[in-house]
Amino acid sequence: MKVLADTSVWIEFYHPRGSSAVKQALREALESHEVAVVAPIIGELLVGAKDERTLKRLQEDMGALSILPLGGEEGMTAGVLGGALARAGRRVPMVDLLVAAAAHGHGFEVWHYGDEHYALIASSGGPPQRNLKG
Repeated sequence: MKVLADTSVWIEFYHPRGSSAVKQALREALESHEVAVVAPIIGELLVGAKDERTLKRLQEDMGALSILPLGGEEGMTAGVLGGALARAGRRVPMVDLLVAAAAHGHGFEVWHYGDEHYALIASSGGPPQRNLKG
């Protein structure tokens, strides 16, 4: 299975007291070379780096992954999905919509840790999602 891991999953993965289930699931996916990210996820992770050592590690780790492109097609998909949700009274952050659009366009499942937005997006025609929070 091809996995696009959301920022929330990476935060759990790197946190010393993060979920062991998340660490194991992501480690297994990484060993299968089936994990990708998109630029906004990389940006969110790097912004949260507490020191230079952590920043360097995150840069190296993210640089070793497949990075799915975000272009006009993904922007259109994000807008269509987000618009459908907005008309139903549900607002979803654009970053989540772009993550979902990239996953959808490239056949990836979105893994997240407790972000209810991805279930909403999936219910409106977005990509499959998996909540690793349990």
